[in-house]
This record gives sequence, structure tokens and C-alpha cells, in this order.
Amino acid sequence: MQFEFLPDVAISDIAFRAYGKTREEVFVNCCRALTSMMASPEKIGTTQKRKISVEGKDDKGLLYSILEELVYIKDVDGLLFKKFKIKINGGKLSAECAGDTLGNIGRENLLNDVKAITMHMFEIKSGKGKWSATVVADI
Repeated sequence: MQFEFLPDVAISDIAFRAYGKTREEVFVNCCRALTSMMASPEKIGTTQKRKISVEGKDDKGLLYSILEELVYIKDVDGLLFKKFKIKINGGKLSAECAGDTLGNIGRENLLNDVKAITMHMFEIKSGKGKWSATVVADI
């Protein structure tokens, strides 16, 4: 399982828990879960490519930064991504993303308008060769 939505966490927010065998995989799955909140992934093309770089003092900071950057790009540039390749080196994360414009995705395929990532319950952890992250998004 890549991620699951947590329906009973908040009333006006949407929460998810993502999983991965590696740190990079849990980051990718968090990005996918965020996109799935906003649009039907099967309706998103891959015509738009973007390289994104963010920094953070730790894994929690890096995860928060990349997710917030994806929300920002959606709001400013009108893009949603569904494919992610992530590399983490120390306090720097680089991502190669592929997706499409909101116009090409189509209004009928848009779901929730995520406004921000909250710090409520926000965590990333590892143990026994597995990674997980819990994220709550403000809609």
C-alpha cells in the first residue's frame, strides 16, 4: 500500500498516511497522496515537466517543504503532478515531476482545493526497514 486516507482525523481537513521501503519512496508516496486529494490521477497527463529543489533541516522539514511547494505550484502555475522521482542528499531534496495543467485535467476531474499543509499530526518516521509519514492538508 502506497498511502491511505484517514477519514476520522479532522473535519475541515484531509489526512493521509503514506508508506515506503525507503525514505525517497515515502516522499514520493506523500506527493502522490497529495495529488490524489486534488484530482483524479488517471485524468492527469504527463506533458508538463518540472524540476523542484527544496531544503530542510531534517526529514520532517524536507517533506513539509516539498508538499508546500507542490501546493504553491498548483496555485501559482496551475499544475498538478502525478509522477515523481525524488533524490535526497543531506538537507536538500531534488524532484523531477511530470503532470499537467489544471485546464487540461478538466474542472470535472478536480476534487479538493488544498490550501496548505498543516503541522497538526505531521510526522515522518522509520523503523524495521519501513518508512511512514502522516500529513494533514487544509482544504
